[in-house]
Amino acid sequence: MVSHDVSDKTPGMLLVARLHVDLCRLASAIC
Repeated sequence: MVSHDVSDKTPGMLLVARLHVDLCRLASAIC
C-alpha cells in the first residue's frame, strides 16, 4: 500500500499498526 499524500502517512501507519496487532492476536488465538 503506497500513500501519495504525505499528510496521510502518519494516520495510515497507525491504522496499519493497529491492524497488525489485531492480526497477531488472531494468529496467536488460532495457533
